[in-house]
Amino acid sequence: MYSENFKNLIDTCSEETYIGRGNPNASILLVGKEYSKPNEKAEFESKFWKEKIAKNEIVNLTHIKNVGEGHTWNKYQNLHDFIFEKTKTDKFDFEELIFTTEMSEIPQKNTVNARKNPEFKPKLVQRKIDFFRSKFIQDFPVIVLACSDYITPHEIYDIFDVAFEIGGKFPNDDSNSMQNHFWVHYNKDKNKNPKLVIHTRQLSVDVSNDLLKEMGKVIRNHLKSIDLYNKNVE
Repeated sequence: MYSENFKNLIDTCSEETYIGRGNPNASILLVGKEYSKPNEKAEFESKFWKEKIAKNEIVNLTHIKNVGEGHTWNKYQNLHDFIFEKTKTDKFDFEELIFTTEMSEIPQKNTVNARKNPEFKPKLVQRKIDFFRSKFIQDFPVIVLACSDYITPHEIYDIFDVAFEIGGKFPNDDSNSMQNHFWVHYNKDKNKNPKLVIHTRQLSVDVSNDLLKEMGKVIRNHLKSIDLYNKNVE
């Protein structure tokens, strides 16, 4: 039920390390900035997953929608629906085919306050070393870094061993807004464990459906190119 890479990550992390939520066997990883509720960390930290692994228990991956349209979960669900060409429902089921985690594991409702924490920068640096270089993270064929400037282009190249290919703005209008850009990267050797890494802003509030739709198309095409799309939609 749980892969060796995932179990190894849980074994090597401290019990308080925030791991993430969703399906750890998924083909897609979504990385946000940070979670907003302090109690969420306890729900999906290493200790939580260690208990699930020991009991060989699954996690409930479907929930009734009970948040506003601008909530990050709605954006994740919309992206999921665009990737897999699903019809919108009253449920959140994106976690069945996606695993999510956070770039920073210090809970905060907004970036301004997050950066005020004296531990923000050193913990972010360490997490990029310890957590994001783990084999569990590295082996995702699709990684969406929806965390804006919490990671730099150079760090993306270095951590994920990818090269920039193309970037764009959606909708493609004449404004100078950076609200709806995303940048596409692929691993340097496309014949060896092909990997797509997309870097974009936090998926919340005013993210356009055009951006999600275009991003979904890029992800869908990549999954099809490596014969993983049908495996996910069956």
